Amino acid sequence: MKKLLIPSLVLVLFCLLSSTALADNVTDLLNSAKQNYTSKNYAKALEDIEWARKEISSQHLKRMKAFFPASIGGMKGKDVEGGDAMGIRGVSRRYQNSDQTQSVTISFLSGSNTASGNGLGALMSMASSFGLMNGGSNSKVVIEKGYRGQFVQEDGDRTGTLTFNLRGGRIIIIETVGYTGSAMAEKAAKMLNIAKIENAF
Repeated sequence: MKKLLIPSLVLVLFCLLSSTALADNVTDLLNSAKQNYTSKNYAKALEDIEWARKEISSQHLKRMKAFFPASIGGMKGKDVEGGDAMGIRGVSRRYQNSDQTQSVTISFLSGSNTASGNGLGALMSMASSFGLMNGGSNSKVVIEKGYRGQFVQEDGDRTGTLTFNLRGGRIIIIETVGYTGSAMAEKAAKMLNIAKIENAF
């Protein structure tokens, strides 16, 4: 019992110290930015602020992963690499069956009211519209918890995409592979607390 307890305590202590170190790092960067601003060293102040923003964004993305379901239809989730680039942040998780013939990938994207984020939302809407105009796509409007999404799948294809364009350039994308129709995408959508995701992201 003692052999198991000691490593567990070490792990907990390490996590607490890591969290504190990250918080202190952000605080140090913000204090440095303030000092550089006061000294009229604006270039260095901007650099400090950018590094602090990256640290905060990294912690934010980690917290957003809590909104992913642990499993969907018996398939356990595995995080896909996410990040922050050009003002757009994103995290994804893929759920795949044992023989890798079917999968569901859920992605949260946010531009936080930036031109890039709002442009991305407009681009996703436009892409859906062009797909429908192509004549070879099946589309379905999906209403989940009061939010309107659009599912699109090409005729004869077993890959579909359900997209929710939320306020402020926030987007939820659910991609299904190996399924015909929107049923699996809708099942995944039902497992999401869209309102909380919209507010938190």
